[in-house]
Amino acid sequence: MTSAAPARRIEATEEEVELWVQRKRELASRGEKVFTVENLHAYQLDEAETWELITAGKGCTLSWVAEDGSPGGTYVKHTVLNGAAYLLLIDGDEAIPALDRDSRVSVVFDGGDGIGAVTVRGNVEFVDDLPSLVRVVLAVGRRDGLSEEQVAQRVRDARPGREFVARLNPEGFVTFSHKKIVRG
Repeated sequence: MTSAAPARRIEATEEEVELWVQRKRELASRGEKVFTVENLHAYQLDEAETWELITAGKGCTLSWVAEDGSPGGTYVKHTVLNGAAYLLLIDGDEAIPALDRDSRVSVVFDGGDGIGAVTVRGNVEFVDDLPSLVRVVLAVGRRDGLSEEQVAQRVRDARPGREFVARLNPEGFVTFSHKKIVRG
């Protein structure tokens, strides 16, 4: 039987905090930098890597602005077809009426396994035709590893008005690749 590694302490003691605060104050009193911000531009994804990560992802976090101005968010399935990202929303999701009112969104795609992440700022437009719903349900089911029988059942169960397809129209990207970080 193997034993688990001891848990790494992440909380700071009051003594540690006070020591670091004192060091920072000393630096500031001498006019030295108290904080430095790492330039992360070298860790960004190029356009091909960005779309590769979006395509490979099995889902994303969709965020919007609610009618009262508060943020809203939900996890949704997505797929990329013909160079465009499509989101699959289910009836009853708060996103549907919110996006009917204001189509501006932020969508985070996480590559998992330390690959990186892409945040897309843009808007969505609902695609209300049955062929688009079928295409998206087929693609999501196959990408998620369902058997062809399961995919066929999923398509038979898909109903316009119960499931909604929204096309993502990107206006900007924020990308980050964990793979590009090399520390000595």
